[in-house]
Amino acid sequence: MRQLLLLSLVVIFQLPAYAQPTAKNEIPFQLLPSGHLLVSASVAGVEGKFIFDTGAGLTVFVKTYFDKLPDVIKEDGGYTGFRATGERLDIDLYKVRDFHFGPIRKAVEEISYLDANLGGIDGIISLKALESGPFTIDYTKKVLRIESPAALAGIRKTAKVIPVQLEQSRDKSLTLFSYFKVNDTLNLQLSLDSGAGKDVFRLSSRFTSALGVNVNDTTRVRKIEKRSEIDQNHISHIYVTKLDKLASTNAPSVDTRNFPVQFVEGLIYDGIIWINWLGQSVTFDLQNKVLLVKR
Repeated sequence: MRQLLLLSLVVIFQLPAYAQPTAKNEIPFQLLPSGHLLVSASVAGVEGKFIFDTGAGLTVFVKTYFDKLPDVIKEDGGYTGFRATGERLDIDLYKVRDFHFGPIRKAVEEISYLDANLGGIDGIISLKALESGPFTIDYTKKVLRIESPAALAGIRKTAKVIPVQLEQSRDKSLTLFSYFKVNDTLNLQLSLDSGAGKDVFRLSSRFTSALGVNVNDTTRVRKIEKRSEIDQNHISHIYVTKLDKLASTNAPSVDTRNFPVQFVEGLIYDGIIWINWLGQSVTFDLQNKVLLVKR
């Protein structure tokens, strides 16, 4: 089966200042009103502001930032992926040198670039940048924290455990999924996407009937159309309403009620959800394929 690539595009204005890191194993982030995590990183000494995006698949810079980088090496081969709405992306791949992301140091990192305006953002850093060990998104302290084995063992004692499934493609892209019960009816495998934006819960429109949603009921459902930022001929049809309950299949107490939902025609996944609502901190233990959630 062809692996899929999700690239989240965001436009964010009035970028705020960063807080200072409190420990060497921490990467501070700014939690934007849009729900995105704004982080700082550098390539070959060129500083940039990026969205940390667990749904992005691979790390992508905007062209204005990419053009500032020295010693970029274009790979002979490329990569083909698909956005969640089914749009095909054929992209070139590049190797850049001296990638610094908090305590993460890589002599060489594989990236791509996109000729797009993300409102002052220099690009998207993917989950793959932190795949080598456990880390936590701490929404209280507003840091990404690289966890030691001892710290991870302590977290396990009190956290809710949510199994995840990893989608890895050719050692180039990485995204993750987990199963959730929707309205105590459907058990769906949803993409966990920190780049989706605030209060974003998207489900495939093929589930409307099973969930008792009548898309023609204009008193409860609002229909909108969204034109793609990449292919102007591609228009997504979206039905916006509310559902009663969403809960982790394996940790039912991790749930949200009366939540907004967008049913999207042509969505290639069961659904995509933002992750900020899961808890005050979310630890990613990818080697053991679990999230450890503290609420």
